[in-house]
Amino acid sequence: MKQSCHTTLNKADATATVVLTRFSILYQRMARAIKYLKILFHIATIATLSFIVTQTPMRPTIVKKIIRFLPDLKHLLIWTNIHGLEEEGQRYFITNKCRKINCYITKNKSLFEDTRYFDGIIFNLQDVSAGPHNIPRLRSTNQKFIFAANDSADNYPVCNSVYDNIFNWTWSYRADSIIRNKFFSIHNVHYDGPEDDYRWLKNMKPIDEVFKSQLVTKNKAAAIFLDKCESRSKREVFLENLNFELAKYNLSVDIYGKCGVECSRSSMNACYWKLRKIYHFYMAMEDSLAEDYVTDSVVYGYRYNAVPIVYGQANYERYLPPHSYLNALELGEKELARSIHNLMRHKEQYFKYFNWRNHYVIKATPMLNGCALCETLNNPAWLVQKGSYSEFRKWWNPEYENRCAFYTRFL
Repeated sequence: MKQSCHTTLNKADATATVVLTRFSILYQRMARAIKYLKILFHIATIATLSFIVTQTPMRPTIVKKIIRFLPDLKHLLIWTNIHGLEEEGQRYFITNKCRKINCYITKNKSLFEDTRYFDGIIFNLQDVSAGPHNIPRLRSTNQKFIFAANDSADNYPVCNSVYDNIFNWTWSYRADSIIRNKFFSIHNVHYDGPEDDYRWLKNMKPIDEVFKSQLVTKNKAAAIFLDKCESRSKREVFLENLNFELAKYNLSVDIYGKCGVECSRSSMNACYWKLRKIYHFYMAMEDSLAEDYVTDSVVYGYRYNAVPIVYGQANYERYLPPHSYLNALELGEKELARSIHNLMRHKEQYFKYFNWRNHYVIKATPMLNGCALCETLNNPAWLVQKGSYSEFRKWWNPEYENRCAFYTRFL
């Protein structure tokens, strides 16, 4: 009896399994059929929409004039990043209202699939100074390799010999660069010609009594905005020695920024106000000593009515209006302290350092001016020249051998 019951149960289980299997197969077939029906539905929908579109009358084409690239477009490849030239295309030259806008900037090395098709390739100082940076292996005969520098040769010497005889053009602060750039510009308000064509005026008109009244509130010696506390120029040592000499007259140089009293972005206006109202002088001290290297730090003094005290290796007579500044390295700490003290005591002598304002306008400018670059690319005289800097390292920094001694010995 037990065996008969057991046999009956097994048959029931087998029957259930068969039913489930058939149900599963039926379910799969139904799912597949639904899938195909969905596909057919989409096809039918697309066909219906296509029919409706083809039966709809077409609107007339609207023709609008668009600005297209000029036929003589100059293509520039930024090989390594250049601060201030982040935008691609012609936007930079159009927005900055350059005299020549037929230049096109890109970082896309595969734009033409062959870098030899670019009119110029720009290399950044910092990367060149760091060593060979995957320099293009092939170049065309008419192509210009351009060295772009936004800092000094003392801070960034070029040590690797691979860069000798590779650059056709240089784009830097140096006076003998192919493309010359300055950190600031000075314009004679009575002269419309190029900035470098006119000579400094020797006899300048004195400032009026109204402007003098804005200077009489000053009662402190000098200030400086300093965020780099140690420098190759050792300006921090000069400041320490100068403060020692100024202490003899109960005077001092007040330091603002990371190296002194903090001047955050939100409080910079307050610091500028102090410079304009209470300080007689502003210490425009370079962080490195290099020929022609004059940064826009000097503009702080001119802009906020504090006589600049310059500290650098440049020939300042070529760059700044006469009798508008004091030269720290020429005077030395002791004589400079005495001059500051005397000018603070004799206001009429101090006022003469502002006579330039009746004749000149001084303002900061972008270091690497792309407008000048595009103009040079449109100058036939420069384009036909085939030469390169055979001793580039020495041209960029005459002391490069001393600065690169570690690199030459160990790297």
